[in-house]
Amino acid sequence: MADKALENRRPSIHDTRMVDVKEMRDTTRGSRTVIPMILTSAIAGGILTVMAPYGTHAFPLEWRAPYWVGLCIAGGLGAGAANILLEKTRPTLSLWQRAIGQSIGATLCVLSILLGLQYIIVGHMGHPPLLTLAVFVWIISIVICSFGVLLGGRADTLASPPQRPALMERLKPALRDADIYALTAEDHYVRILTSKGEDLILMRLSDAIKEVASLKGLSVHRSWWVAEAGVKTTLRKDGKIILTLKNETQAPVSRSGAKAVREAGWV
Repeated sequence: MADKALENRRPSIHDTRMVDVKEMRDTTRGSRTVIPMILTSAIAGGILTVMAPYGTHAFPLEWRAPYWVGLCIAGGLGAGAANILLEKTRPTLSLWQRAIGQSIGATLCVLSILLGLQYIIVGHMGHPPLLTLAVFVWIISIVICSFGVLLGGRADTLASPPQRPALMERLKPALRDADIYALTAEDHYVRILTSKGEDLILMRLSDAIKEVASLKGLSVHRSWWVAEAGVKTTLRKDGKIILTLKNETQAPVSRSGAKAVREAGWV
């Protein structure tokens, strides 16, 4: 009975720790993309200094260089801030969706600076010129942010190569190259649901979760852990969240699990 109580208690503790670790990892990953974005922005500023678009060829080089490099770095900071926000609120966005979000952050930052300079130099700017300026700024921003996102994504891939979950070695040979969909506790055993079938292993759920730490997933119930890659659909029904796996199994979601699912952006 003591072992059973310990097993039931530990997954809920792991659930809380897992959400905290995920938030820390997402924040760190978002922070790492700021440096490539600023570096890309500085390079882009140098290129724009040479190209001198939008009539800036009339400026002498000693004015044109800090103008373009400064604006691009400011845009990079705006894009980096937007990226950190996106990583916290919508971590499942694709690279290109993230690039669009970053470009909006960069555009708002650069546009604010340009409007401030415009107001100081010549006074208020009308709406049509403002819209035109916003479009021009966004075009440059989306190009720079696309390169920055690709550079940051490549850096993440090189820094964090995918690891094979240790739990795979416990599975029967026919399942060792399958994708893990979910883990569920059954008395003193853990049932592993995969893309090629199921297996039952004598171990605690908390230990099994540790052995799939390299996979992205959540403890959605005290007796269930679900891999993000194993979810087919996520539905809300009668105030509850229902996760349907790719093998058509439905995983129960507890109240604390529902909070983790929402924070992870699964719904």
